[in-house]
Amino acid sequence: MFIFPVMSTPSPALAAADMEKLTSDLVASISGSSAEMRGSALQQTIDNAVQAKVDAQIAVLLEGIGDAFYCLDEHWRFSYINRAAETYFGLPRQTMLGKVIWDMFPGSEKTTLRRHYEEIFTSGIPASFEDEAVGRQGRYLEFHVFPYNGGLGVSFRDWTERRRAEEELRASEARLSALANNAPACMFYQTNHSSDFQDRKVLYVSKTCERLTGIPAEEVQANPGLLYNLVLPEHRPKILARELEGHRAIKEFESEFEMWHARTGEARWHRIIVTPRRLENGSIVWDGIQIDITEHKRAEEHLRLLLNELNHRVKNTLATVQSLAAQSFRGARTRVQDLPSAYATFEARLFALARGHDILTRENWEGASLCEIVTQAFAPYRDPSDDSSRIRIDGEDLRVPPPMALSLSMAMHELCTNAIKYGALGAPAGEVHVSWSTLKAPTSSRLVMRWEERGGPPVSAPSRKGFGSRLIQEGLARELNGEVRLIYDPTGVVCTIDVPVS
Repeated sequence: MFIFPVMSTPSPALAAADMEKLTSDLVASISGSSAEMRGSALQQTIDNAVQAKVDAQIAVLLEGIGDAFYCLDEHWRFSYINRAAETYFGLPRQTMLGKVIWDMFPGSEKTTLRRHYEEIFTSGIPASFEDEAVGRQGRYLEFHVFPYNGGLGVSFRDWTERRRAEEELRASEARLSALANNAPACMFYQTNHSSDFQDRKVLYVSKTCERLTGIPAEEVQANPGLLYNLVLPEHRPKILARELEGHRAIKEFESEFEMWHARTGEARWHRIIVTPRRLENGSIVWDGIQIDITEHKRAEEHLRLLLNELNHRVKNTLATVQSLAAQSFRGARTRVQDLPSAYATFEARLFALARGHDILTRENWEGASLCEIVTQAFAPYRDPSDDSSRIRIDGEDLRVPPPMALSLSMAMHELCTNAIKYGALGAPAGEVHVSWSTLKAPTSSRLVMRWEERGGPPVSAPSRKGFGSRLIQEGLARELNGEVRLIYDPTGVVCTIDVPVS
């Protein structure tokens, strides 16, 4: 690369004694001339001597400044080249002095560097600029060019490595900015540290700020109070207290709070995490991240509700198991021989309860299929070789809530057990028909179910109500807030259930 300037080659520095001798000799040589001529010649000699000394001192300065420097005269010829420029060009300065720069560097034709030189030469206005070095591709120079002695003075320095470092820094900043601006649910920001907390300034805010809060990043950077005003009032004191404590101790802090979205007006949950960072110059900046945690909060609330519901269900289930155990073993307390039968009865009831739980678990306890509840109740009593013609199930499938699913599951179990022991399912020709439908009522829909047995042994009303009968007639009606009728018709048991669907 190269640069173009103008200046006369300075003479070597003259000592004071040399100056005096030179002046004395010149005075003697012109002593025979007229007084007027003698005075003019003496002045000229003194001026030349002074200029020579000034030029020598300038040369000393230009050799020691570190930057490369050269001068071009009015004909674009090198008139001075310092050692740094000589080293940069890689040529002895004596081979370049007096040569036209365009001849020395023919590749400069139509380059921006040559255009800059010509503009400065024509206008007489100094300029500083950066350009690629002519003849040294990939090297970049920083120029300072000014009119001098009818030509140009040029100083330059190679800043290629600095340029590359700056380009890499810009690229790195661009990558980080792109990462911050495209983060799906958070924004990044940075503030300075101030002994007076109120004097803080926002140094950076990512573009995700607008998506997260509804306010453009530029507006927040100019006025951070815009975000604070969106925070719900009940959260503001806690946020301020944590920020003040963090700045006082210079330690990381975080807060969770609700804030309105500036455009939609929706209140959403946010979390901020702010960390101090000390720079190389000793100053401190605060790097922060703000995350929308609304869905996380909703999930936490849903989990809390599920845990409460689970706790409630476990308690109800334990109460049900306790009741099943008490009723199943009540008659066997004094008769040891009845224990195996009581155990089998209790176990069957537990299995019925478990089947109801299995159905609800598959549906995340949001409801259950009535058709599946009835089908599962008959499952333990079906003969694999039977074509199932003895058991008829009619009704459009209907989803029922969890409490109804469990109650109906237990009631169906008791009806099936009674039919196996005493009714239609215990006789070869016996049949059971289960049907249901829904009726529209003024306040809500109602479920009407009917269990009907035919072909079994003659039926008569029992002398006392057992646990199964009480569970069906009293427990089911109480649990589902409806009406249950158990009819002991001689041709077979008939059970009707009329309860609200919801």
